[in-house]
Amino acid sequence: MYQMTKEIKMIDFKTHLIPDPTFYFGNRITHELGSLINRYDYDKVYFVTNELLLKLYGKDILDMFNLNAITHEVVILTDGEDHKNFRNLEYLCETLIEKNISKGSIILGFGGGCLTNIVGLAAGLIFRGIRYIEIPTTLMGITDSTLSNKQAINGKYGKNQFGMYYAPIFIFGDTQYLKTESIAGKKSAIVEGIKNGFISNKRLLEYFETKLEEDIENYSEEKLNELALKIIQSKLKILERDPSEKGYCMTLEYGHTFGHAMEFFTKGGITHGLAVAKGMCIAAELSHHLGYIPKSLLDRHYYLVSEKLGLDVSIPDYISVENIMQAGLADNKKTARGIQYVLLNEIGECLNPDGNFQISVDPEVVRKVLTDYKKKTINSNVAEAV
Repeated sequence: MYQMTKEIKMIDFKTHLIPDPTFYFGNRITHELGSLINRYDYDKVYFVTNELLLKLYGKDILDMFNLNAITHEVVILTDGEDHKNFRNLEYLCETLIEKNISKGSIILGFGGGCLTNIVGLAAGLIFRGIRYIEIPTTLMGITDSTLSNKQAINGKYGKNQFGMYYAPIFIFGDTQYLKTESIAGKKSAIVEGIKNGFISNKRLLEYFETKLEEDIENYSEEKLNELALKIIQSKLKILERDPSEKGYCMTLEYGHTFGHAMEFFTKGGITHGLAVAKGMCIAAELSHHLGYIPKSLLDRHYYLVSEKLGLDVSIPDYISVENIMQAGLADNKKTARGIQYVLLNEIGECLNPDGNFQISVDPEVVRKVLTDYKKKTINSNVAEAV
């Protein structure tokens, strides 16, 4: 069993991007942060977070800065899916310039994935690159969004349409910050872990089937630590096979084409994890309809995300099949062949007819599967819509 300690753990994190960021992981390790920052030469650290996180954790962070004689400035940023846009990115960039940020500064992003995406993108843009430290405060951030070095904002027509790969100098994952995260947020991250199991790791799926409990609100810090480490390790194994995320790592987009469409259409009203949960079930229905996976594997999707996690996998009444089809046209995986989908062939194996781990499907077939799915799941509201 994984033993949680208050000692800092360094995770071997190799992306083969230059440079490789170091990932420091542990529970209640913030006292180590100051010495890690002070290994670098800098003129000032710009601490970017939102108002709530500043209220919850600001004193500890600012006391740590002062204790380590770290010259710093606080910048408050409004975040959330509906603020992950050019307007907010411009506001942050111009604010940092106004506050005299220099090439010798360090930007520290402290928050969930939406905030750190904006901060990471700003870091990559200002003066063609400012050093950046990422401190995720959500289970999704620690286990998923920090690991790929992808920084992005949404556009008018779709999610994550504008961005870049930009690696932080290090990632600091302290699981003590997860205690104030919503249950919905934690479930979102677990969905991504379940996805990693379907695309690459049968044992991870078995772990979720035997160890996962719906009452996540009662998880101890030790159990959250164990869960986070399991999901981190599952994604790193995938990234090691394809650090540029242009080949095998496309499998990480399983469920995301349909999920992103619903998430974007609702302006974040459906959380990322819930959208991906619905998207995986739809993708499984499509793969089953095409004859690739058996009904037993299709049912396993519903069992994990609906029964074990207690998520509502239905498509809301206010989202039509055509809404999803149209939003899919702006998907960032679209090619000259049109929309392509990541579909399972079996656990741990995605269809790969053309070498890019994606498959084109007749839009009329997709439309039929979506229509049937909407009817099938209309009464599946087994839990709160998180």
